[in-house]
Amino acid sequence: MFESLGRGWKMIKASIRMGFEDKRLLLPSIMTVFVNFFFGLLLYADGSKLMTSGSQAGQHIASSTRHLIRHMDPNQLMHLSNGGGINGFMEQSGLSAMASNVDGPLCWSAAFLVAVWWLVNRFLEGVTTAMVYSHLTEGPGSGKFKLAAKAVLDSAPALICLGIATFLANTFAKWLKGKQNTGMGFGLGFLAGMVQIFWTLAGHLLLPAIVIEGCGFFAALKRADKIATGNLLTIGFGEVGIDKVAQFVMFLMGAVGIGIFGYAYVSGLLASIAFIGAMFLWFCAVVFTTAAFMYIRSAFYTCLYVWAIEAEAVTEMERRKVAPPAPLAAALA
Repeated sequence: MFESLGRGWKMIKASIRMGFEDKRLLLPSIMTVFVNFFFGLLLYADGSKLMTSGSQAGQHIASSTRHLIRHMDPNQLMHLSNGGGINGFMEQSGLSAMASNVDGPLCWSAAFLVAVWWLVNRFLEGVTTAMVYSHLTEGPGSGKFKLAAKAVLDSAPALICLGIATFLANTFAKWLKGKQNTGMGFGLGFLAGMVQIFWTLAGHLLLPAIVIEGCGFFAALKRADKIATGNLLTIGFGEVGIDKVAQFVMFLMGAVGIGIFGYAYVSGLLASIAFIGAMFLWFCAVVFTTAAFMYIRSAFYTCLYVWAIEAEAVTEMERRKVAPPAPLAAALA
């Protein structure tokens, strides 16, 4: 565990150094944070409007989104922004997560909002992937937002297929969770978790295949399967504990925010300029930290994919001699 955390911390520092070499690499992730706030508010407004008309679906949507907003701390922000780990709200496996959270039927408008929300997240993640790939293979400054966005837009049909497959996988996992125990010592909920974890990890290989190599959805599936089963990677996804470090840092950010609020409340400074300024700075720090971890996770999976491509070009005996990209090499040192 501690070895994994150490590797995660090294990967984070190396990715930040890479980001300082070209600060544009962070731009898509920062945009994602604000896009998620925007879609979250849209979903809340949509549910509130339906609720006033007596719609049961609207009540479910509004109450669920209101719960997210009222109880949002930095850890929730991490989940709202890009999953914050496996099976998060807008993660690769999380397209129908809102449907699971509201415990009721979604109206078509809300379902459309969630689908578009997911696609926008994947679009911006794809832009990050393309820019990091250019940075790693062509050098600092080579990753251009416009060119990366064009590459992702050209792959829109494959991304839509990825979204449909993700929805089906998550729906199947939800169906498994609703079933009774198998009688074999574990519940179907265990299998549901395995489906979601598998699809999350597969999705992080599919996206680079779609964006970097321009593969269609089924071709990307074949590429991901070849990478996963062809011994092209000598480490597992869990061996670099980025998510655990991110969760700890965001927990500290939450503690700082609670501390600021608690001190202002006890001191009667809630209406003071100092408190408003401190909370604004804290909010900016949360946004930047959240965006940074989203970028770092994308950089990690892109590094893995680049490493797999380079390993594929040599014989199996020579693969262990293939050096991983610099950020990943620093994590494994």
